[in-house]
Amino acid sequence: MKFKRLLVALGAGIALAAPAADELTRVIGYNVLIGFNRAERIEETANWLRSRKPDVILFQEIARQSSESFARQAKLWDHSYAAVCKPWQDYSIGMTSKRPFEMLEMRIDGLHHGYILARIDGVYYMSIHLSPFRYAVRIRETEIYAKRLKPLLAAGEKVIMMGDFNNPSPYDAAQANSNAAALEGRRYETRPHIENLRNGFFDFQCMNNLLDAGLEEVCFFWMKKHNYRPDVGVRIDMAMLSKNLEDKVAEAYVDTTRREFFQTLSDHYPVILTLKNLHIRNDEVK
Repeated sequence: MKFKRLLVALGAGIALAAPAADELTRVIGYNVLIGFNRAERIEETANWLRSRKPDVILFQEIARQSSESFARQAKLWDHSYAAVCKPWQDYSIGMTSKRPFEMLEMRIDGLHHGYILARIDGVYYMSIHLSPFRYAVRIRETEIYAKRLKPLLAAGEKVIMMGDFNNPSPYDAAQANSNAAALEGRRYETRPHIENLRNGFFDFQCMNNLLDAGLEEVCFFWMKKHNYRPDVGVRIDMAMLSKNLEDKVAEAYVDTTRREFFQTLSDHYPVILTLKNLHIRNDEVK
């Protein structure tokens, strides 16, 4: 009996000494095509979102919602807090969260769609949507984003930016600028208000503004490391993180795993970002 009790005690000691499981935080960036495919696929999209159990969602193209009405809709995917940048308009930026906003800032001045910047549990989240029409406007917009974020980055804050950049990553430059189909349609655009190429090719200054500010485009590196090729033509939906979050990335990819299903929901695919121990300092993780 004493021997059995000793084994039980040793087992309990081993269990107590086992390392704690990583705390996982999931963030989704998603352009939902004018309010979940023109309001026709809200239920299907909500069911999928709920199945992924996200903590925060950074939306583009929320349509005809206020922050209050969107918070009510967000309960469909188990979120209680919401913000909408341009209430009751189409093509608005949105954000929902399980946890309350500690700080909330929304701006549209000087921007095509605007941005939402919120602090949730000490982490800054920025939902963005760059101009779909002109590369020069995208450059100006990211200058505004960079100016807003630089003080936070310099102070060592944790920053997550996700959205529809309407521009490929400079890490995809060779692939994007050899994509004949993507280039041809843009080269022969005749509408005077649209100029998405510079001298016939994609320009990357808008993205470099963010990289130079201290953010990193993490999807490219995660997908390359895991040999994951989303096959989305020109990749324009991304996640950019402060440098102090790079080591916390567990997943960062464009989700095309259910391609036909996603194509019924939107003309974009969702971006999935999962982080380990987001709310723990790097020097606290053993």
